[in-house]
Amino acid sequence: MNDWVRKLFIEHADLLLRSMDARWSRTEEIVDEMIRLLNGFGIASGNLLDLCCGNGRISVHMAKRGFKALGVDISKPFLEDAKKKAKENKLSDSVTFLEGDVRRLKKIVGDNQGPFDVVVNAWTSIGYYSQKDDLRIFKQARELSREGAILFVAETMHSDFLSVKFTPTSYAELDDIVMLENRKYDPTTSQMSTSWAFYRKQGQDLRFIASVDFDLHAYSLHELVSLLRNAGWETVASYGSLSTLQPMSPLTSLNIVAKAGASNY
Repeated sequence: MNDWVRKLFIEHADLLLRSMDARWSRTEEIVDEMIRLLNGFGIASGNLLDLCCGNGRISVHMAKRGFKALGVDISKPFLEDAKKKAKENKLSDSVTFLEGDVRRLKKIVGDNQGPFDVVVNAWTSIGYYSQKDDLRIFKQARELSREGAILFVAETMHSDFLSVKFTPTSYAELDDIVMLENRKYDPTTSQMSTSWAFYRKQGQDLRFIASVDFDLHAYSLHELVSLLRNAGWETVASYGSLSTLQPMSPLTSLNIVAKAGASNY
């Protein structure tokens, strides 16, 4: 396990959980449009695989709409919070959460889950390892899915956005926590190096808690479409937002809808 993964997703998971919780309020409208799109493919229910599920916001909302959801994440604290939220929504029987590295997806899921009708990868959950690793993740997801299954890659950072909207510094406040972010972006490689520093408010002062450094490869649309095709997924649509279905542009996030082709596995 990489040092930054251990620090951010395990040792200081409570800090990122605050940001995840803030996204729950806007998840329902995203899922509403996902459901509408799935209906267009003749999928009204079935098995859903939520890759890098965090604290379960997609899994829980999709379970509310009748899907049997399986979420996979490397963070035990995230999954404990996800199970708590599933229980609060009386959906414990409809949602399962498994701990593990999605690069070993088939080993984690095993033979007792699936085949999946829907696969979701949301909130820039790719690009942190190698492109070969990302290809392997989506290939495994395809192998675990039926022909005609639908993949959503949602709310994802992309290189066109960084080319026009890159900012080297920013900050965010979540309750008593302040996060300072410093970035460096190389447009020749689409690699962004990021440093997050977390502080706790104490009156008029800030007390340092922790810092995490990590790298991200920001895919372009055509680059990710090509990677998905090589993994067995054919892109059928792209959007700037799944909640509004507006066209994708350099000023929006990247959202892809792809369909599983005939299996060669």
